[in-house]
Amino acid sequence: MSRKLQIQWASAAFFVVLIADQITKVIVRRTLTSGMAGRDVFFHFTHQRNEGLVGGMFSDFKIVTYGAPVFATLVLLYLFRHLDPRSRLQPLAFGMVFGGAIGNIIDRVMHGAVTDFLQFYFFFIPFDFPWKYYPAFNIADSAICVGVFILVLSWNASPPEENVADTV
Repeated sequence: MSRKLQIQWASAAFFVVLIADQITKVIVRRTLTSGMAGRDVFFHFTHQRNEGLVGGMFSDFKIVTYGAPVFATLVLLYLFRHLDPRSRLQPLAFGMVFGGAIGNIIDRVMHGAVTDFLQFYFFFIPFDFPWKYYPAFNIADSAICVGVFILVLSWNASPPEENVADTV
């Protein structure tokens, strides 16, 4: 796959994730009251403002909550250079991760927090454990997780490129 085609595939995935993420967040902010939680069902829609990182971590450290996603995005841009030119899956996965990262950065900058709205509730477990309410997440978070998973699998599954210098 040519570099130009990789960029096109990554861009398409980026824009699909970014647009879907931003549209769903606007819908949630307009229709659900902040802090609103669902009933006793396994999965429900909620409206939560996450001022921290994963699960609200570091919410008191603004330098971390703003700096970590920007740093991760810069690392991601660097890693784009290392996509396997033979892979059609890696550019899509990269675009998913990049679209999710930018989607959450936009939220953090424009609203001071990331809007999360998808949540699992393990009400059927009879004992108490820390994440009976699994931390709420959004389309961007899902795209990042799926994209990273695909990238890790594909980087580890693809045969190493032959280095011409090593064979001479």
